[in-house]
Amino acid sequence: MKAEIKAKPELTVIKGEKIVNLLKPGEVGPTLELIVRDKDGKITDHRGPMRSKSFVRQFLELLWITTYQIPDSKAYGMIDTGGTYREIHATGYCFRSSAPAGTVTYGIIVGTGTTAPTIDDYAIETLIDHDAAPPTAGALQYGAVAFGAPSSDATTSQFTITRNFANASGGAITVNEIALYVEGYDTAVRYFMTIRDVIGGGIAVPDGQTLTINYRPQAAV
Repeated sequence: MKAEIKAKPELTVIKGEKIVNLLKPGEVGPTLELIVRDKDGKITDHRGPMRSKSFVRQFLELLWITTYQIPDSKAYGMIDTGGTYREIHATGYCFRSSAPAGTVTYGIIVGTGTTAPTIDDYAIETLIDHDAAPPTAGALQYGAVAFGAPSSDATTSQFTITRNFANASGGAITVNEIALYVEGYDTAVRYFMTIRDVIGGGIAVPDGQTLTINYRPQAAV
């Protein structure tokens, strides 16, 4: 029987005193937390929160397009997750990452690649695909992406992007790389990687267990 993902549609806002402050004053960047739970919800592995390897170039390019409100007549060229050059302009699609369950084109994405991140990375190295019935070796069930609302303490503000990955494949799967894919738009919705992390040694997800990944963009003063 395939394990069911029970992703909460809403997250409890983290209280200010529980924010883990990992950035220096003036820095902006994501933190990363990895939690593996068994079928009873017991935590079997917990990494972080830790500093993410942070943003790749598409993050700043989309931010520039959005803040400048680039019109389609002056669209800016970017490389999407398929390696294709796209002329992107500002629309309501920019940065959307609220992917539904089973979607691997955007939201938090996982893979098995081990090559160190670079600023020019535009896609995950080796995708771990969504596990649709019947169970597939090496695949994980992608839950819906969910969000925690912004919260802050005396020095740091953050919000949470989270996704669950359940393993019903019949064997353990090791996740080595994690990314955040978001939407952009030219004449259609396109997808762009904004964050990529490689986890030293990876994190194993045993059969019947679920990996929860939390990205928390932070700003510190």
